[in-house]
Amino acid sequence: MPRFCAKCGRLYDGTLLFINNLCAKCYFEEYGILTAPREITLHICPRCLSYKVKGKWVVAERTYSIEDAVYSALREELEAKIKPLIGGLNIRTEIKLPRRIGSKFTVVLEATVTVGAHRFSQKQNVKVNIVRELCPTCFMKASKSYKAIVQIRSVKTSLSRREKALIEKVLGEIGERNIVEIEELKEGINIKTADLSTARRLALKIKYRTGAQIHETHEAVKRTREGRRTSKLIITVRLPEILEDDLVFFENELYKVSKISGTNIVLISESTGVRKNIPVEALWKGKIEKITSEHPIAKLLVVGVSDTVAYAVRVDKEYEMYEIPLSKIPRGIKVGEELKAIIINGKPYVLGKR
Repeated sequence: MPRFCAKCGRLYDGTLLFINNLCAKCYFEEYGILTAPREITLHICPRCLSYKVKGKWVVAERTYSIEDAVYSALREELEAKIKPLIGGLNIRTEIKLPRRIGSKFTVVLEATVTVGAHRFSQKQNVKVNIVRELCPTCFMKASKSYKAIVQIRSVKTSLSRREKALIEKVLGEIGERNIVEIEELKEGINIKTADLSTARRLALKIKYRTGAQIHETHEAVKRTREGRRTSKLIITVRLPEILEDDLVFFENELYKVSKISGTNIVLISESTGVRKNIPVEALWKGKIEKITSEHPIAKLLVVGVSDTVAYAVRVDKEYEMYEIPLSKIPRGIKVGEELKAIIINGKPYVLGKR
């Protein structure tokens, strides 16, 4: 028995999809392509332009204006609420915003679908209400409240410029999204965060770059009305005295700290250029001594060279003679050339030529 459309009488010939007892054209004219809400309310943070979808705040990516935020929020909210009337069809939707966006406006939602050689479309007006409210993170920033604090301290009395620059670089990598407040104190830096994960990520990044020690505690433990325990996380990050590019004394040898990672320290001998890997725990066991201004750089004059040693005189003080193995000085050294060295316990450690 031939099949035909109950509305227009079109005979089914296989060129146009039939849905129930209607051809696709009549079906979409009668029922539409999809169902969408007639009115929708968007919650957008006026500070960071994040928005709420399905009850959860979403951080806006590559959002430069309120229009960008509205479009992103509207698309995600509509996609969650749009329901195709027929499954298995590739339906494309487009949202057309008005030129001006206020607290209330109307957008045009256009849906298109192609069935065989036929293309169908549906347009619908959607009323949009904008509610501007602070997201939880911005609310915490405004109220100066926080969930965690990272206390960065040094084994010295205060942080050096290099240490502060390193912390600033790490903060730049993490981003300021969940940073509530940064306090610079005489004894170090306190960084308050809106969530626990940002605090822990910050502490771990600093540890990975410096070999720092981390200790976690909780304070101000309270119970909410629902009976849940709440508290503030305190993470203490203790920086070692030694950083990358420092000169250090290790196992009777002078090295430069080339790299500090989460597990290892890479040292390069100042005299031979040989690389040495040691566990990062050595920073805290007193096995490495940092070369400071207490170890002044001496000027040595090479006065003789044999097959195994070079003879050098300290010309800036005392004119003391030293015998230095050739393996501990730059290759090809000649009589009359000058070396720079650090004298530790009466023994010279050559840094290179002057």
